[in-house]
Amino acid sequence: MIDWAAVDARLRPLAAQAAPARLLSLDVALPALPQPNLAAADDWCAWQRPAQELRLWGFGAAFHVTSAGAGRFCALDAAWRGLCAHWRHDGVAPRAFLGFAFAPAGGEPLPNARLWVPELLLCAEQGKTRLTLATPAAAAATAPRRWQAAWRRLFAPAAVPPAPTFRIKRHRLAEEAFLARGRAALAAIATGRLSKLVLTRSLALELAAPLEPAALIATLAAQQPGCAIYGIGRGPASFIGASPETLLAADGESICVDALAGTAWPEAARALDDEKNRREHECVATAIRAALEGLASGIAMPAAPEVMSLAGLTHLRRRITAKRRPAVSLFDLVARLFPTPAIGGAPTPAALAWLAAHGEERSAWYTGGLGWLDAAGDGDIAIALRCGLFAGNAATLHAGAGFVAGSVPEQELAETEAKLATLLEALAALRRRQEAAA
Repeated sequence: MIDWAAVDARLRPLAAQAAPARLLSLDVALPALPQPNLAAADDWCAWQRPAQELRLWGFGAAFHVTSAGAGRFCALDAAWRGLCAHWRHDGVAPRAFLGFAFAPAGGEPLPNARLWVPELLLCAEQGKTRLTLATPAAAAATAPRRWQAAWRRLFAPAAVPPAPTFRIKRHRLAEEAFLARGRAALAAIATGRLSKLVLTRSLALELAAPLEPAALIATLAAQQPGCAIYGIGRGPASFIGASPETLLAADGESICVDALAGTAWPEAARALDDEKNRREHECVATAIRAALEGLASGIAMPAAPEVMSLAGLTHLRRRITAKRRPAVSLFDLVARLFPTPAIGGAPTPAALAWLAAHGEERSAWYTGGLGWLDAAGDGDIAIALRCGLFAGNAATLHAGAGFVAGSVPEQELAETEAKLATLLEALAALRRRQEAAA
């Protein structure tokens, strides 16, 4: 499928350029996107937009930088600008991945914030497939040999994984703790110092066998085509989900941000367009529009939200569009927008302080962000929602709900159950399909 001698011949002139370079990369056209064997990869990332016919698979890291703390986005921006100034590429604008946790500290077992360029990046986009190969310039002489070895490992025939049977480990005390925090949140909101707080909870699963991540990602893509489907693997752990919420999509000077708040499901006690859901939505939309001011012009927000329909859930959504001002980077926008009241609360500083003081814990990159950016300045970052952290025979699923005046804690708990069903139903569907094929 790949002419490695031709790859070597194309790499040599890139490496021989007089200008100093930190990273070299080139594109190779492929007839189709093969299915990788993720068991052969210690460092992988998946990103899919089924509705846009976009699928990305990244393996290894030819370049990576991590950061944490209040200045983490500024630090990553500086590293990205420095890399792009010394990146020699033969092909279309190359992509990197970006992921980060909700808070400026934490994120285990993932780094708090990470920016990286895969050694191998598979891209299927609008009917065309290509492979981007990247290497540090200092290691260019041995790169073709490393790439070829990695390709053989990733696409060697693999055994059919066992069906993902699982047992839910429910703890009534954990549910009672969520309800108690919800009542405390409503008491804080009643003081007038806060208008919204987002509380989260987790659900533990016991798996009969370790999960095969690629199969779950494919199942989510089939069940949730309107979402961003994502996954990242570091060693034995994988973090996988299907997000309905775009933090930031940038295409040239045009940017788009989702205001997503207000949720209903078939058994919900509230209608999607009731007063509580609409008030919660307005809080998020207004904050996002305000965050864009100064960094963008021509900010346009629909007068009323639309209904976003997913499998089992509906949301109120506005797509807020604008034009970013010259010299404003994707990182500048992320730093200004994140976290939105949809995942933290409002006003943001007071909400974050309340959550920290009341033991809010979010593992990995849950309610953080994950996506891609390219050397042309474009990118697509989603909020990491409807997700789970898988490690060996254990999994932890995450879900949250927004509390505003008028919220009922029991109804918000039910909302988290409806959101947890996204992954539970995907795991069940995968099990049925694999059992039928056995």
